[in-house]
Amino acid sequence: MATNMTKPCFPYMEAVSNGALQGDNPTKFALALLIIQTVVVLLVTRTMAMLFKPFRQPRVLAEIIGGVLLGPSGLGRNKTYLHTLFPKSSMTLLDTIATIGLLFFLFMVGLELDLKEIRRSGKTALIVAFSGITVPFLGGIGVATLLKESLNLETELAPLVVFLGVPVAITAFPVLVRIMAERRVLGTKLGRMVIPAAAINDVCAWILLAIGVAIAGPSKSPVTPAYVLICGIGYVIFMLTIVKRMMDWIAQRVNGQVTVSEIYVCITLVGVLLSAFATEVIGIHPLFGAFVFGLIVPTEGSFAKMLIDKVEDFITVLMLPLFFASSGLKTNLGSINSAKGVGFLVLLVLTAGVGKIGASAIVGRFLNLNLREAFAFGFLMNTKGLVELIVLNIGLDLGVFDDQTFAILVLMCLILMFFTTPAVMALYKPARNPVPYVHRKLEGNHKKKDELRILACVDGTRSIPGLLNLVESCRVTSNKRPVKLFPLHLIELTERTLSIINLSRNASQDGKTCMSPGDDGILVAFQAYGRISKVSVELLSVVSQLADMHYDVCNVAAEKRATVIILPYSVYQKEDGTIEYINNPGFKAVNQRVMQNAPCSVCVLVDRGPWSSTQLSDTTASHKVAVIFFGGPDDREALAFGCRLAEHPCVKVWVLRFKQKEGQNQHNHVIDIEDVGDIETENKRNEESLAAVKPVAEGAEKDPWQSIYYEEHEYVEDPTEAVVSIVSTSEFLLVMAGRQSTRVQNRDNSELGVVGDALANAGGEMKASILVIQQHNSSFTALNATSPPSN
Repeated sequence: MATNMTKPCFPYMEAVSNGALQGDNPTKFALALLIIQTVVVLLVTRTMAMLFKPFRQPRVLAEIIGGVLLGPSGLGRNKTYLHTLFPKSSMTLLDTIATIGLLFFLFMVGLELDLKEIRRSGKTALIVAFSGITVPFLGGIGVATLLKESLNLETELAPLVVFLGVPVAITAFPVLVRIMAERRVLGTKLGRMVIPAAAINDVCAWILLAIGVAIAGPSKSPVTPAYVLICGIGYVIFMLTIVKRMMDWIAQRVNGQVTVSEIYVCITLVGVLLSAFATEVIGIHPLFGAFVFGLIVPTEGSFAKMLIDKVEDFITVLMLPLFFASSGLKTNLGSINSAKGVGFLVLLVLTAGVGKIGASAIVGRFLNLNLREAFAFGFLMNTKGLVELIVLNIGLDLGVFDDQTFAILVLMCLILMFFTTPAVMALYKPARNPVPYVHRKLEGNHKKKDELRILACVDGTRSIPGLLNLVESCRVTSNKRPVKLFPLHLIELTERTLSIINLSRNASQDGKTCMSPGDDGILVAFQAYGRISKVSVELLSVVSQLADMHYDVCNVAAEKRATVIILPYSVYQKEDGTIEYINNPGFKAVNQRVMQNAPCSVCVLVDRGPWSSTQLSDTTASHKVAVIFFGGPDDREALAFGCRLAEHPCVKVWVLRFKQKEGQNQHNHVIDIEDVGDIETENKRNEESLAAVKPVAEGAEKDPWQSIYYEEHEYVEDPTEAVVSIVSTSEFLLVMAGRQSTRVQNRDNSELGVVGDALANAGGEMKASILVIQQHNSSFTALNATSPPSN
C-alpha cells in the first residue's frame, strides 16, 4: 500500500469576493465557486434522473451516472471546463461538504434498519444473508489477488480484499426495497425472505467496512488494527447500552406530540456529529459513527419520522448530489484503456453476478421457491446502490485503489445496478389468487345476515371522522348483521426515506400488510373506534406510486372479500362554501381508476363538515339521510345502502325519487341510463327496489319509530337543479346518490357522476355531505381488475 501521505498544495482560496464590479472574478473564491458547482451538479443529476425514469431504473443509478458525466469521463474531457468549474483547489471544500451530507444520509440509512426486526428475523434470514455474502466475497479474494499481481497495485492484499469484496458481496437495502415495491414483491413469500436478509447484509457491510478501514491505516505496527477494532467494538457497545437509553428517553418525550421540540432535534444532530467524530478519532471512518447513531434511534412512534422530515430534503436534494459529483470527478473511465482492464471488469461482473445470484438462487430453491422465483431472488440480493459507491470512495481516499481499479469497480456497480430491475421484471410476475366471494354489492344482499365487509381508504386524518360516522351508521345494535372494517392507509411511494421505512416496516414477517405505528393519528383513531364499538377493525396500509395504487387497493379488496370500498374525496368544502384541497390531489386519479377496476361496489365520500362533526349514538336525536333515486344499478345500490343505514336507531332515511314531468322533451335531461342494459328490465328492477320501501313509507299515520320515508319529485329540464334545490332547503346531514351511467370520459369530476358533481359543488348553502355510489358490475371480470400492471 502506498505510504506517501503527502498532499499536494493548491493556491489558497478566500471565501467571499468583493464582487465583479470591484474587479474580482467570483469563480476564484470558494463560496461563489461552490454555489456554481452545486447548481451545475443539481441540473445534471436531475436531468439524468428524468431521462432514466421511463426505464424504471432507481434514481441513484441516474445520479451516479450524472456525477460520472461531470468528471473526466464526460464533460471533464474539456480541460477549460474542468479547471474553471472544478479546479483542484476547490476539491477539498467540495469533498468536505459532500462528506457532511453523507454523514446525515448514513444516519437516515441507519434509521431505515430496525435492529429489533433484524433480531427477530430468525435463522432462515441469517442463512440467506451469509450465503449471499460468503460466496461472492470468496470470489472477490481471488479477483483481488489477480488484480494486485496483474496491475501492480501498490497496496497490501488484506485491505484490497476487503474493499473489493464488500461492493461485490453486499446488497443495497434502500434501492432493493424500492424495486420490490414497484414490482409488487413486498408482502409475498419472496419479499418476506429478501427484506430481513438484505437488512442483515447492510449491517455486515458496515462491519466489514470498519475492518477494512482499520487494516488500511498507515501504521506499520501489526497490533494497531487490532487496537482500532477493539476500540470500535467498545464504541458500539457504549452506543447500544448508554446512548441508546438517552435516545429512548427522548423518543418517549416526543412521541404523541404534534411537533418535536427544537432542543431534541439539536441534541440528535449534535449526537450524529459527535458519533462521527468519535469513530474518526478511533481510526474508523466517520460515516460509520453516523450510521451507528441512526441504528440506536428508536423507530417506534413518531420521533424518527419527525427527524427525517427535518433533514431529509436538504440532505437528499442538495447535499447528496455533491457526493455524486465528487465521486464522478474521481472516476476516469478512460483509464480502462487495455484489454486487461476490460477483462477484469468482465471478471468482476461475473464474480459478483454468478457468486451472489447463484448462491442466493440455490438457497431460494432449498426454501421451496420455484426456479424463476429463485433467480429473481438472486437478482434482488445482487442489487447495488449508494453504499457500494461510498465504500469505493473510501478505498480510493485510503490509497487502496488506483484510478483504473476504481473506475473498473464503479463501472461494475453501474452494470449490476442497471440489470437488476429488468431481470426481476422478466423473472418474477406475482399472481394474485384471491379467495372467491359472492357479496360484491349491497343490492339483493342488504337483508341477509352476512357480514358487511368495508374497505375504507384513508389518505389523511381529515377524512376519518366522516368515515367512522358512516361505518357506525351501518352497525346494527343487535349484532345479528356484523360489520368488518378494513381501514387502508394509502401512502404515496416516493424517493423519500420515509417511503422506504414504511415499505420495510409494512412488509411484516407474517405476510400481512399492517398499518405502520408511525401513522399515529390514523392508527389511534381506528384502534379507539374498534375498542369502543362492536365493529371488528383490521388496520392495513399500502405504499405505492399513485399511478399504480389502484391495483393495490383492488387487490386488498379482493383478498379481504370486501362488499364495498369507500374512497375519500380529494377536496374538503368548508362552511363558507370555499374548496380546500387536502393531502395530495393526485389521489383523485387514484379514485377514478379504482372505480374502473374495483372487484366490488365503490363509494366516494365528499365530507362537507356537519356529517363528520355529529356523533351517532343510541341516545341522540335522529339524523336525516337522503337517497336520490332516478333509476339504474347505481341508484339501486344507493337505495340498498340507505336501507342498511335506516336500521340504525338514530338514522332516518328519505328516499327522494325524481321523475321528469310528463309532456317534457325527454332529451333535455342529463340522466341517461340507456347504457346499463334493457330499459324494460331496468325499470322493472327499479320498481322492485322501491316496492321494498313504499309500503313502509306510505302509511296513513306517521309512526314516530318510522325509519324510511318516500317522496316523489318532478323536474322540467335539468334534474340536477331540482336535486340541489330540494337538498339545500332540507336538513339532511348525508345525501346518497348513484354515480349513474353518466361516466363521461372528459369530465373533471367523473368519479362523482353528474348528480354527485352538482351536489359537491353546490356552494355553502348546502351543508350535507355526499356519498356517491357505484354498483359492482358482475360482467366485469375480477381477474382483469385485480391483475398487476403488465411488465
